Parts: sequence; structure tokens; C-alpha cells
Amino acid sequence: MWSPLLVWAVAACLLRAGAAGNMNGAYFLSDYEGRPVHRNFTDFEQYPRGTEYFDVYSPVISTKYSQVYWTQMDVVQLPPDIVKRFDGKVMSVVGFEIDQVFHNEKDEDVSVPINVAYNHHFESHMIGKNAVMEKIHLSSPEDPRAPPHMGHGRPDPLVAWVVRERQRVAGAPSPTGPSSQAFGDGNGGEYRKSWHGYAPGYAQSIESPTEFYITPMQIDTWHREKMNLTGSKFVSGPVPRNSLAPTAGPDALYSGLLECPVTTRIRKTVTNAGYETIATGTCPETIVSAAECFQAAAEFAPPGTDMKTATGNFRTAPSGCSIGRSNTEANEVSVIFNTNTQSPEACGKVNISASKGSATSLVQLEVELSARGARITMTGPAYVWFGVGFDAATMGDLPYTIIIDGHGDVTERKLGSHAPGTLLKPSVHVESSTVSKDGKTRTVVLTRRLTGITSEHYTFDLRVLDIPFINAYGSSATFGYHKDKTAAKLSLLPVGPGACLCSTKPVPFGQAEGSLNYGNQSIGFTNHCKKQPSSDLLHQKNPTCDLRTYVGGQTACHHLWYLLDADQEIPWNSTSLEYRLKFRFHFQPYDPTFHRPVVRETWGIASPVEYDVPQCPAGTPTEQCVHKITGTFTVGESNGKNVSLVRANFHCHAPTCLGFELYHNDTGELICRQTPLYGGKGIFQPRFNEPGYIAIPPCVWGNSTDGLRPPVPVSGQAFHAVKYANSTYGHHGEMAWMQVHLAYDEP
Repeated sequence: MWSPLLVWAVAACLLRAGAAGNMNGAYFLSDYEGRPVHRNFTDFEQYPRGTEYFDVYSPVISTKYSQVYWTQMDVVQLPPDIVKRFDGKVMSVVGFEIDQVFHNEKDEDVSVPINVAYNHHFESHMIGKNAVMEKIHLSSPEDPRAPPHMGHGRPDPLVAWVVRERQRVAGAPSPTGPSSQAFGDGNGGEYRKSWHGYAPGYAQSIESPTEFYITPMQIDTWHREKMNLTGSKFVSGPVPRNSLAPTAGPDALYSGLLECPVTTRIRKTVTNAGYETIATGTCPETIVSAAECFQAAAEFAPPGTDMKTATGNFRTAPSGCSIGRSNTEANEVSVIFNTNTQSPEACGKVNISASKGSATSLVQLEVELSARGARITMTGPAYVWFGVGFDAATMGDLPYTIIIDGHGDVTERKLGSHAPGTLLKPSVHVESSTVSKDGKTRTVVLTRRLTGITSEHYTFDLRVLDIPFINAYGSSATFGYHKDKTAAKLSLLPVGPGACLCSTKPVPFGQAEGSLNYGNQSIGFTNHCKKQPSSDLLHQKNPTCDLRTYVGGQTACHHLWYLLDADQEIPWNSTSLEYRLKFRFHFQPYDPTFHRPVVRETWGIASPVEYDVPQCPAGTPTEQCVHKITGTFTVGESNGKNVSLVRANFHCHAPTCLGFELYHNDTGELICRQTPLYGGKGIFQPRFNEPGYIAIPPCVWGNSTDGLRPPVPVSGQAFHAVKYANSTYGHHGEMAWMQVHLAYDEP
């Protein structure tokens, strides 16, 4: 196995001078029409002027089953021979290769199958001695200090790694080349057998290279009991309920984990929409989709409850969205989205016989209501007073209030406006008063009638499901001035037939704001689908466009998150998967008369990165299960200069990807078509031949002597892109991302 020491990886980065054979075998390019072709220069040992190479290994990646690994890793120093040789000089990288490997007992690299560890994407930076990589904390994901993220975003939206130029010493020679380069095209599951290189005469050049930074995003899909690490048939391990992938049969070639489904470990928070539960009348604004219904319900379901969801045409549930507690399971909440708009069981006809809710604030409050009365549980500091005032936002509302003093004695009051108010006749019965074992909290359980015994006592109504309340605690055992206070809301859920869940603050589709929350991490939702003709997704109401309907994709996948539901045990938790990424860089000494620089850019027609592929209707012939999206965009200048297209590697994911097309929008001329090559068909050597694995032959432009078309001028030009996906099954998190390299037009 691997040595745990990073110095081993550094020592392994040795220069192999001379003939530069391909690490991953032969590669294909697209003939611009979508057919795979071979060109001699894709074999780096046949590259004009010859090349050399060196290898770089990442630090160890270690994951458990269903875990995501997405972070910037510790720096790797480049081989000393390379650093010394190019100190003050420029190295031109004409291509690179990448694999994921572990080390066997013979000290050999062994490729880790893509169906064991799925590469969602990677980014990497090589920097020179005149630059430094700095970590900066951002004020928001849109902070202008953040560099372009090439579509895939950052592991932490509020942290960015920025390459900064060092201040040069007075009298030092002027720079002769860039001090950093980013490498990352064709950077998803297609990364091992897609050619990462440039036509002869183009290169990514860097002066005085010294360090390498890698940011991988890997997903552990390894079934520890039925798959090995050297290549075997894929067998699905556990997947969350929201996974759309087949888990058995001939089509079960991939794990649903690689599509990053939203799991029950994740809670959505929508900050610009509002919801309420009602048991009378009709919803002022109806929730119109099951996805929004279930997302809204998560805000009302108490933490830790098991939320059971159902969608269908029902006569025994209110139309639209409804929510209620189980009659039989104390920890279960039922949520129904009823597509029957004529259901006789409308909101006003729901007969609520019992309800229950809880809220955590300065005082933890739980209320259960039934025909028998109200059961109220209050938890606060053990030896100082605490209290709750019902149906109030401030003391100025003069609420009915229950006070627990530091000895556990209970009183009821009618509060005054910033005054203690008056004592009321007792109406509550104390069932219990207990102090926690650590002596920090007191819990008091009370019962009383629903109807207040006087007009000053609050009356609970089974039809009222939202109760605002104020709560506070003091500094002494005796009731007096509060030490802290706040307002909160108690949401009650009916037991049995559900109450209607309604929208109170309608937000147009595609404009919901908020976050996905996992544990103590909060990831802002930044998907933004443009209107046609920039993208079809908003018009199609694709779930990825709106937080309320979002059901899976990269936003639901972050570092060390598990992709199983909260009630699913993580299997094989004692067995970690450990491996490294291996990069091979093919280079030449820089020649200003030969090497033209390339500029990396990305063009997207999705959100802008990802989207969902809906499953084709039942009964559709497999060959007709093709989902299509399109987008039109105009390319500008780069650094104030006109540019031309010299390389395009369109990024998408197995097993969904069927192809990309790029056209001149004005003339309809096809510029580039890319059709993925799938494993399991004998095209690739055995170690890369997993069924369902893809390679994407890129389009490359250059000189006719190399069998290539000339570069395509793009500045000021409008283009139309088309993406095709297999919709035999539904898919989360598919991508429509054009990763391109451009060259400055010559004067």
C-alpha cells in the first residue's frame, strides 16, 4: 500500500527524459463530425520536435462508502530536476494524462476502476517561483476577489484559492512567461481516456515551475464485498431513496451515488419564500409541484422525524400539498402531494382531532392538543426562571404566559407591556418537573383544558396550526427582569388527516434563494438558469433551476458528505478506500517561434453547469429515449484581444452522455460534434474497459499538415450548442459544459 508520507510522492515525481510514451495508451480525436479518428501527434512519442515527461502523484485520497472527497489538497513539489532545469526559463506543457492508482506489493501503479471511485471532476494549478497560492475568505460566493471557477464551483463557496504574483526584486529579469497555469479540461469520468493535449504549435507555458495544487472531486462507489480494486463487474451498494439509477439487471452499470442525489441528511432552507399550514378555507397560493411540497414540508417536520412522502391522484386527501403526523408512529410525518384538483377532501373539510408540534428557542416548547385537552412541555435553565407567552410577538401583545421559577413552581400571568403583569387563576396541572442529570436544564410537563378558564387565559384551537410565542429566562430563581428574550413560532401538525400546506410568499420558478444544509455546513444555492435562447432549462422548468425543486447534482455533494439517507447505516465503515491521482505532464522547452499560448475558458448552456434528465415516458422505445437541450451565446474577446478556438472538450457524465454539437448560429455550419466512446465494447485496453465508462474525443484545430482544420475565429460570433442525453432512466446532475482553449489571433 501507499506510504503515508508525502515525501514519498515527491520522491516519485522523477523526470523521465527522452521518448515520451503515452501513460494511458492510444487516444482518439473527433473528426469534427463526431467520428473518432487517430492523429499521430496524440501519441506523445510522435509529437513534433519530441517531448519529455514527468509524473506527479497527489497526496492520498481516503474515503468511506458513499463519501465525497472534494477539497484542495496539500501542495506537491515538482521534481527537483524540473525545478532546477527551468529556473528562470519557460516550460511548455503540450499535454497531460491522468489516472487514479494505488501501489501494489511490487511497487507498481495499479489503476483504480472508475466504478470503484468515480471522478466527478478535478481542477489543478501549476505555479512558478514568482507566484504564490493564497487562501482567501469571501464575503459571499459572488465576491469579486474570487477567480473564475471554470464551471464546477469551489468546494467551499466562501473560500477561494487565488494565485498571486510575487513582487519581483528590483533589477530582476522581466518575466518571459506566465507564472501559473490551470489544467482541468475533459475533467470528469471521461478523464483517463480523453486526450488532454494541443495541436503542435500550441501549449500552456509556465516560467520557473515549482509546485502543483490539486482539487479533486471523487465519489466512493465501491461495494467492498462484491467488487475488487483491480477491475470487476459493477455491483451497486446501498443508494438513497432519491437515486434514479437501476440497482439490478443488465442496465445496472453505474452507481446512483455518482449523480449526487439530495438525501435526507440534507435540509433545504428557502430564504425568499414562505409557507403556512391551514385547516380551514383554501390556500391563498397553492404549491404546484411535488418537489416544492416536500421541500416546504421539511421546514415543518420536527428535527429527527421520518418524513414519508407520496404523490398521486387521491380522493381521500386535500388537493395539492398536505402534511400530518402518523396515527401509529410517533416519529413519522406523512406528506402528500395530491394531483387531484377536484378532491372532495378540501382544506375546509379536514377534521383535525389532534395535533402536535415543537419549537426550539431559548425555551424548548412542545405542545400536544386533542379533545382531551392540551399537554405542554417546557424545557429551560434548571435553577433560574423561564417562561413562554402564547400568541404574541412582543410583551406589548399582553400575552397569556406560563412561568417556571428556579424551584420548579408554576404560575400563569397576563403580561403587561414591559411589565410583569398580573397573576391569573391556576389552570394547569403539573404532571412532572425534572432536572437533567448534568443539572443544567429543567423539564416541566403540564396539562390543561383547550379552552381558557377566563378570557385572560389563552384558548387553544385545533384549527390553528401556527402559534407565535415569546420566551425568555432570567438571572435568578424568582420571576423578574429577563436576562435574554426572543420571539419564535410553534408549528403544529395534525395527527391523521393532513392540513393543507400553502405558499404565503409566491416566488416565480427559478428565483428561489437559500441553501442546502448538511450538519453544520450551509452551501448557498447558486444555480441560475437563463431564459431562452441562452438555455432551454427555465422554459422546461428543469428541477435544477430552483432550490424548491432541486433533487440532485453537484450542489448536494461536498467534502466528506455521505450520499446515503440519514436512516441508512454507512456500510463497511471500517474499510477505507485509499489511492492517489497520478498526472503525467508532457513538455518541451519553450520556443517563442513555435509555441503559441492558449487561454482556457468554459461555455455552459445549463444552470450554467448542471441539469436533470427526466425519464422518457413509459413504453418509449429505448432508441427514442433521448433528451435534448439547446443554448445560444456570443463569445467576446479575451484580455482585450480577438481569439480563435483551438481545442474543445465537452464535459458530461456517464452513463447519460450521448453527444454535443456546436454550430455557427448565423450560418448553421457545424463546428464540432463530439460523441462519447463507451467502455465494455473492446475499444479501450482492459484496465479502462469498464462498461458504462466514457471517453470523449475532443475537437482540435491547428495545421492541415497535422490533419486538422484551421482554428475557428470566435470573438464577436454567436454560437448554438445542442446537448443530447440518454433518458431511458432519469438522471440528476448531468452536465452540459464546453471546456475550450482559445488562442489569440495573430496580427
